[in-house]
Parts: sequence; structure tokens; C-alpha cells
Amino acid sequence: MTVTRSRALAVLVAAVTAADWVSKAWVQNRLPVDGWHTVVDGWVVFTHRRNTGVAFSMFAGSEAWWRIALLTLASVVGIVVCVNLIRTTHDRLLHFAAALVVAGAAGNLGDRLLNGAVTDFILVRFFPFVFNVADIAITVGAILLALRLGLGGETKQGPPEPTPA
Repeated sequence: MTVTRSRALAVLVAAVTAADWVSKAWVQNRLPVDGWHTVVDGWVVFTHRRNTGVAFSMFAGSEAWWRIALLTLASVVGIVVCVNLIRTTHDRLLHFAAALVVAGAAGNLGDRLLNGAVTDFILVRFFPFVFNVADIAITVGAILLALRLGLGGETKQGPPEPTPA
């Protein structure tokens, strides 16, 4: 059985989204808010935080009705842009990167809609912010997209250039 690129990307999105939701469910069920569990002594701690804002808790103190609407809209726009990128290019790295962004956006969007906030729980010693699996996917995907598009490495498949006679 041959796995098409579309199916592989769908599996990637589903797997990353599932990993995000399962890890958040574990934290929500095992740790009280602001509780913590040492993973690697002195380096990595799981700590249960509820982020009502966006990255680094920006807009966390804003009115809930417009914050949720704005963040939902931003997530949906990001997903649509990345899906369109996947559909309009044949570049495998761009596909992979955009799929990571879609998975991360879907993970955080689902958490926000179901729980009213995003569950963050990973705290690494050298990084001052708490994050989650979806944040990792979005960050890695966005960096790969920026590098690929910024370096002009995107390749579109189309008819070959005519050779001069």
C-alpha cells in the first residue's frame, strides 16, 4: 500500500494534535493548577498553567468575549493559510512545516474552545516561559517555514523551462 503525501500529512497533523491533547489531559488530571512535577532534576519541570492569552500570556487580562473570538479567528486564518500553502506547492519541507503549524494551531484551538484557556505545562530551565506540545509544533513549523521561504528554497512543480534553440 502506497501512502500518499496527503495521507502522511494528515497522519502527522492527527498524531501531533493527539499528542498535544493527551499530554494536556494528563496534566489537567494529575496536577493542580500551579502544581508541578520534576521530569529532569534541575532542567525540566511539568507545571500546570492555564493561559487565557496568546504566546507568553499576552492579552491574558483582556475581555474574554473578544479575546476568544480574536484568537479563534487568528487560529482559523493560520490553519487556512497553511492548508493553502500545502495545496499550492510541491515542496516537501513546506508541507511538513505547514502541517506542524496546522497541528499546533488545532491543538491549542481545541483546548481554548473546550476549556476557555490553553493548558501550558513544560518549563525548561533556560527558557523563562511555560509551553506545551502544540507550541513546540507551531514554533518548529514557523521556523522551518521562515527559513525555507526566506532562503528562496521553495520549489514549485510546473512545466520545465524551454531550452533556447
